[in-house]
Amino acid sequence: MARDTDTAEILGALILISRRGVADARTTGTALSMTAQSIIGYIVDNPGCRSADIARDFRLNRSTLSRQIGDLLGAGLVREAAGPGRGRPLELTPAGERAYRETIAVLTGVVAEAIHEWTDAEVDRFARDLVRFTVGAAPA
Repeated sequence: MARDTDTAEILGALILISRRGVADARTTGTALSMTAQSIIGYIVDNPGCRSADIARDFRLNRSTLSRQIGDLLGAGLVREAAGPGRGRPLELTPAGERAYRETIAVLTGVVAEAIHEWTDAEVDRFARDLVRFTVGAAPA
């Protein structure tokens, strides 16, 4: 039973920090949604990716993702680059890069504020545990 309680507490904490980050990120001029932040972050982390790659890794229907990509294209945050084969590689526009940097700065501030009283050893341990957690949650 303690493990169930701990698991629920972990989930609650992850949801809370996500909400704080999204709420604080809305204070920037870009006001990216959680979905837009996720897609833009994926493009940054995976240069040359295509919408099919994002759909696969996010476990989304391609038509659902297509609408989200269309919104980002329309907002001038993402553009399609020339590339071989089906599907065009996606890349950020200068506005998309700026929005990404602003959002990451806000989100980093949220995390920094949450751990500002922790020791360096506590921060190091938490970082290692979170990496372990996210690697374990990665799609197979």
